[in-house]
Amino acid sequence: MTKRKEKEPLFYIQQPTFQFPTIKMQETYSSKRAESLKTAQISESIEMNQKQEVGEEKASNTKLPKADQEEKMKKTNLYQQEKVQDALEEFETDRRKVEENTAFSMRTDRKPSFQRVKSFKEMSMMERLQYLMEFPKQLPPVPCLFITNENTVKGFLNSHLNDFIEIKLLNGEMKKISLGELKDIKMIGLRR
Repeated sequence: MTKRKEKEPLFYIQQPTFQFPTIKMQETYSSKRAESLKTAQISESIEMNQKQEVGEEKASNTKLPKADQEEKMKKTNLYQQEKVQDALEEFETDRRKVEENTAFSMRTDRKPSFQRVKSFKEMSMMERLQYLMEFPKQLPPVPCLFITNENTVKGFLNSHLNDFIEIKLLNGEMKKISLGELKDIKMIGLRR
């Protein structure tokens, strides 16, 4: 039998060296537990200061009678408790101010982005004429009923002069009406 020779692979696959990305996680956060930990740390630091002061007083007052030493201890304890209480109150007031500011900013931010536009029926006669004159040119004109003392006219407002308005009737004719005669304007819209 013939011996087999080991052959090198015929197809080489080149694999790139992967570098996995570093994961960046949130490093800071705020919670009620974190706030309570801060207050605990403040009280611990104050207690440590208290213990140091008490140790110093003991060293300096070793010759005083026990009653005097106890009174001084009570005074220092009261003083330290007042410090802790002041620090806690200051922390609480700061937290309340932040909450009030956020609540106030939330209340002031809730303003409507657009002002309410009156409906056509709520407008006065001059406001209606102004509205019809400034009607967007991209939209077809709106047919209206122009009610006067004598009759009603169906058409489109063409122009508004000082004391007269010019109306284009539905058949294409033009008609002038004085503002003194005009009683009401109603939109009728397009009818099919």
